[in-house]
Amino acid sequence: MGNNTKQRLIKTVRVIPDIDGITKEFDYLVPEDWNTSGESKFLQVGTIVRMRFRNRIVRGWVSEINPIEIPNVDLIPLKKLSGIGPSAEIVNLAKWAAKNWHGPVSKLLRVASPKSMIRARLNQESGPLAQTELSFAKANLSSGFSVTGIEISPLGDRWPIIQETVMRGNSLILVPSVKQAQLLVGRLKSIGVKSGLHGKDWLLGARGGTIVGTRSAAFATIKDLTSILVIDEHDDAYRNESAPTWNARDVVLQRAKIKGIPIVFTSPILSPEARKEIQITETIGDIETGWGSIRVLDPRQPAERGYGLWPSGVIDQMKRSERSIVILNRKGRSKLLVCASCGEIVICSECSLNMSQPDEDLLTCSRNHRRPVVCSFCLSTKLKNLRIGIGRAKEELEALLQEPVQEIHSNSEAVNLHNGKYLLGTNAALHRVDWADLIFFADYDQELYAGGYRSEETALSNLIRATRITNTRARANGQVVIQTHSHKSELLRLIATGQFSSWSELHQQRRKLLSLPPYGSYAEVSGPGAKKYVDQIDVVKGIEILGPIEESWLIKSDSHSLLLRTLSKVERPKERIRIAING
Repeated sequence: MGNNTKQRLIKTVRVIPDIDGITKEFDYLVPEDWNTSGESKFLQVGTIVRMRFRNRIVRGWVSEINPIEIPNVDLIPLKKLSGIGPSAEIVNLAKWAAKNWHGPVSKLLRVASPKSMIRARLNQESGPLAQTELSFAKANLSSGFSVTGIEISPLGDRWPIIQETVMRGNSLILVPSVKQAQLLVGRLKSIGVKSGLHGKDWLLGARGGTIVGTRSAAFATIKDLTSILVIDEHDDAYRNESAPTWNARDVVLQRAKIKGIPIVFTSPILSPEARKEIQITETIGDIETGWGSIRVLDPRQPAERGYGLWPSGVIDQMKRSERSIVILNRKGRSKLLVCASCGEIVICSECSLNMSQPDEDLLTCSRNHRRPVVCSFCLSTKLKNLRIGIGRAKEELEALLQEPVQEIHSNSEAVNLHNGKYLLGTNAALHRVDWADLIFFADYDQELYAGGYRSEETALSNLIRATRITNTRARANGQVVIQTHSHKSELLRLIATGQFSSWSELHQQRRKLLSLPPYGSYAEVSGPGAKKYVDQIDVVKGIEILGPIEESWLIKSDSHSLLLRTLSKVERPKERIRIAING
């Protein structure tokens, strides 16, 4: 009887236009000839179309088929059916994410869409979907929705976890970098797993297979998805820096909940956000010993003194190394105050953030805590800014090493770095270089006190990358050296004693005490129209406004839903603003 069922005519569709600043959906007519020619059979939720919108032709995504007609409204027809797009599941996921991070759904659907138009029918299989028999045991992951957190050291082997995941069937695997994704796909194919890269192999996922990718792969269309794995869940590469400031970890967690499938997070330092959701915690190997060689150096100690920012022992070590990297994060960072007498970093005693000196007699932090201009360690009133630029650092290093020092930028090509012996740059260097004998964080305090409640998490994330770079398979005897002026940092104490896993629990407790995510929520509002926007906010019970701090405001709440409801009532000004939710 099914073969004789008449095809339902598609008369109208609801469309999400691909236009920044437009949050509404609009209804359009489906041309009559599309039903006659069979073109309308391609139309489904997620299909990419083109239509006329305000006197121009724009792209859009179908969000509903044959919506309820609005009386006395004349609709205009669609112009073109471009090709297949994200599945209905992904469209709904993008809507959830847009609401959760208070941004336009169109920006998220761009991430979810294929890079080039695809007109193929999804039911036209390109090959068998059955998994090739693999040479390892059946996965023991639980059925249905579950959240597992696996603590594993930076140098631990993640391959068994990956094997367990793909044995379940079509899987989604997130990794922090494109290179990691490429290497993993190659390895999966070598053992017979039908797999591909998100973006490049978009159709493979839509027809059924395992997809590997970076942050954007959270919105990958995957037929019959059975499990999700997030490798190095702590990594800040999973956060989208531009608004909406969505996090891939939270997106795939919501996806697993909706689909009722297991999700696994792996990390040497599971984030508080992940820990709050985890139902099962496992530890693989010795989490404390798999960090390689890390040395914490205090330049104020007589044995460590040298040439300004450069300890003599580190300079000698660089000369002996085959390749060394110096990390100096000064671009876009706030100035740090230090005591001129004892060299201690000036931090807030209430929230542990770095402090600034807006006037002669006052110290203040970004949370508006204030105190007199005095060092809490030695009580001196003489403070100074601790700062040296990349350019000056390069000149000093070349004078000490008597050899050229190569600067690394975010756009530096890896091929250009192949023969470099001495490399200098910001954290971008940790993403551009595969190996080194020595990595020297010349001013780790810039990592710890960079501002924001995630500064320690980011500092540890960079340390993890450095550990792996100095401990490749070919070179397992490298060292990471951390230079710091801080006596009070609990994180540095734990690093020096090798108690890395303790930090995660302590950091989670601190977040909870201060009502920071995931135990509270906030929005950072900045841009020319920020003040006008903030002035419209109805300050009700549970909403707190802090600022302005460097021309930005923080809107805080213990309830994420209350924060979103409050923001939804505020009209955006004509002037440009940026709203970052928990960014």
